Amino acid sequence: MSGFRRPARSWLSRRDQGTALLVFLVLGLVEEVAVSGAGLLNERIVAVCAAGLVAGPWVALAVGVFATWLAVALHGLPLGSIATSMLCGGLLGGLLYRWRPKLAQHPLTGFFLTLGVTLLRDGLIFFFAPHSHAALQRIGSLSPRAGYRCIEVPTPAT
Repeated sequence: MSGFRRPARSWLSRRDQGTALLVFLVLGLVEEVAVSGAGLLNERIVAVCAAGLVAGPWVALAVGVFATWLAVALHGLPLGSIATSMLCGGLLGGLLYRWRPKLAQHPLTGFFLTLGVTLLRDGLIFFFAPHSHAALQRIGSLSPRAGYRCIEVPTPAT
């Protein structure tokens, strides 16, 4: 069974996985406290996908559980939509880490994985909880007026 042999050049040791887990948990917490804005990419999804791509599926699973807890407990987001997207992002990143380590190292892989998981999360929220606070907030952040807010020029008071 050569396909299940551990390639020493691409997998982290248990100690390194533990360190990566700690780093990504702290990263998720810091992003939640410091950034936590409604943008195109969600910072919790970025942390989970990066954990999968860098440290494997088990680390991504642990970071995903923590990030899901943060999203549900602090922001009241729907558990099913958030947990599904976190699980998918972490597992897809972890599978790329295991089976295609060279592909997992490319920055565009992380970007497109995060973008896909963010779109999955938004789709699940719109489909299963269309009248929730999270869905209404996403619709507001995707409106054309929201895009104009960043380029508005204040008019002088007369």
